[in-house]
Amino acid sequence: MDRLWSFDGVEQLALHLVEAGLDLQPCQLSGGEMCGQLAVRALGPLRLLRLRVNRRLHITGPKPADQQMVALVLNPGQQQASAPLRAHGVAVLPDMLFGLTVCSDVHLSTPEVLDLGVIMLQRSRLKRFSSELGWADVESNALTSNCLSISPERHGRLRRFLLTLLSSSAAPPERLRHDLLPLVLEAMVHGTNSHASLCPAPTRFELVKQVQQWVQEHPREPITLEALCRQIHAGRRSLLQGFREHLGMGPMAYIKLHRLHGIRRELLAADPQTVSIVELALQWGFLNPGHFARDYRRLFGQLPSQTLHRGRQGQACEAAAASSSGNTCAQSSRMLTTVQPRPDASSRALSSLPKAERLS
Repeated sequence: MDRLWSFDGVEQLALHLVEAGLDLQPCQLSGGEMCGQLAVRALGPLRLLRLRVNRRLHITGPKPADQQMVALVLNPGQQQASAPLRAHGVAVLPDMLFGLTVCSDVHLSTPEVLDLGVIMLQRSRLKRFSSELGWADVESNALTSNCLSISPERHGRLRRFLLTLLSSSAAPPERLRHDLLPLVLEAMVHGTNSHASLCPAPTRFELVKQVQQWVQEHPREPITLEALCRQIHAGRRSLLQGFREHLGMGPMAYIKLHRLHGIRRELLAADPQTVSIVELALQWGFLNPGHFARDYRRLFGQLPSQTLHRGRQGQACEAAAASSSGNTCAQSSRMLTTVQPRPDASSRALSSLPKAERLS
């Protein structure tokens, strides 16, 4: 395996995604301690990624420039009908390829247990390879939709092939390296467009995106549901339905969750000797310390004080690593090929991926 990272928080995952060339921002939606792995493998012109995680996430950000992405679920049998994976508000069925259009950003809501495979290739190389194989029209036919339905047999073959390539620590045989792209192109050529394009997007999904934009621009500003509806010129019912359909929660629960993430980032970067958790919570709009601590622990599986001291310990390890390259405390993902999670998170094997209490 070229790179393999283990992570136990959205901050670590975001860092590793950047290391893998993806400037994406994950947000944890379901409660409990998060753990997972991100694997990256280069096969000539192809780059393969595998993301495994045990909590529901919302992932947004730009797609890599000039890169064609093809994504598919590697554990379709474990997907939950009540909270399916959604790309741009569209439910991704078990036998779909998705993420195909290059004109859109990543906007992904994942289920509780996710095993996701991603194939990336320069679009110029894709066009040349498809012409050489006699499928010159793949770009005009298969890439006009963000989602593409393929037969269960083709999806199964591609899924098993990717798992073979991504599960081994050793370099795959040469013949396997050359067989993947024809397999992907064949699936795309024989696929059927689902939801012909991203325009127009579902109306309620657009309302969700407008609220998310407002939250990004006003991270700490107090607001009520009625005021939020006025901000985006939407009805209360439509807004509630949109959030529950696409994120599994109401808009006010999402705003609270987003602000809990903001507090977590500040705690990880703060000095325990100078920061007051109560004052920090007040700055983010949490007026009751007891309720704040309860909500924080429900989402992240630890108390705010534990996060605060954990961040300081991580900074100490990085400083020690900078002064001594042989120090085993080094945890910088830019220096290590494999990053292991903390013992309490790693003790739960990814195969079990326990259910979590949803933030309400």
